[in-house]
Amino acid sequence: MGGEVEDRVIDLTSPETLIIRGELTEPPTWFPAYRELTMKLKGTVVAVILIESERNLRDLYWKWTGRNGGRDYVNDLIFSDEYEPGIKLDAQHDRLHPTVTAERIVPENLVQLTHRVSVLAGQTH
Repeated sequence: MGGEVEDRVIDLTSPETLIIRGELTEPPTWFPAYRELTMKLKGTVVAVILIESERNLRDLYWKWTGRNGGRDYVNDLIFSDEYEPGIKLDAQHDRLHPTVTAERIVPENLVQLTHRVSVLAGQTH
């Protein structure tokens, strides 16, 4: 099952940046699907992909994603208490970012997630 996916536009200040909430790199996300999503979006839909985490989890996400090839298309990790403009991929809506929500990233929702991010980035209608 792919899970619910929806989008919400609030303030599209940097459509060339995608911010992925760190928790979406963890199970129940299927890691190869996460990696495929970043590969499809980087350079075609967005120029920059960032992973967002709490300060105390930065090292954990850095090691987890690096060990599994998940940083191949990611520019950097950012902290959740620092504002970075862009489109957000998160399990919850973010009041400061246009947000695509998903419970997890799996093969069943890859096309929908790619499309939603593309729409928010102004790459498709």
